[in-house]
Amino acid sequence: MKIREKRQNTNIFKLLSILLIIIFIFSIPMIIQKLIKITKIECVSQYGNCEVLGDRLQVTGNYKNTKKQIEQILKQNIQVNSYLIQYKIPDTLKIEISLKKPKYAIFYGQKYYLLDKNGLILSEAIETNLPSLVVNNYQNIIGNNISDKELFSLKIIEKVAWLYSVKVGFLENNELLITLKEGVLVHFPLEGDIDILVGSLRLVFSRLNDGSQGIRISDIREIDLRYKNIVLR
Repeated sequence: MKIREKRQNTNIFKLLSILLIIIFIFSIPMIIQKLIKITKIECVSQYGNCEVLGDRLQVTGNYKNTKKQIEQILKQNIQVNSYLIQYKIPDTLKIEISLKKPKYAIFYGQKYYLLDKNGLILSEAIETNLPSLVVNNYQNIIGNNISDKELFSLKIIEKVAWLYSVKVGFLENNELLITLKEGVLVHFPLEGDIDILVGSLRLVFSRLNDGSQGIRISDIREIDLRYKNIVLR
């Protein structure tokens, strides 16, 4: 009986020893993370720098806390699309971030609001070459999304810009107005099929240029696409 008890005690001791070793092994990374001191932060983006984040990433401390703080900062920044944090011996964290790319702009109050492809307001600027929508009333702020009608208008402007090199449209009286280089004012509705609307403009413009309808583009001042039957004025 004593031999059996001794064996049982030995087995329990072995199990406890193994358990302690496993706990110690899994604890090593956490201990190391707390012991490593971070004194330098390096940050790069697809544009070369991280100016949009300013000095907010210049935090220092042990590896674990510093990484946690930086992750919170990056997650809260609407301009950051994705990121990768790497440790560089002996005391540096290298951060690679992918920034959301502005695709559209809304002009109001002498400045542009830059937007991503989904209409999220990313930042402000005093000038831009992006397809732009000029509005008379605007209350959105950075971090908000523009309205569906505004985004719809910008998508039309984008396609018209590709065809006719006109990047600016005006949102007025519940319609989108775009003036082509020929001086023709085009009226767009604020809903519908974008491809059909722009395709209709292209078809009308092409026929007016070849004179097959008896009138030419020089005879027209307005093309109204808001109705089932296109109106020329």
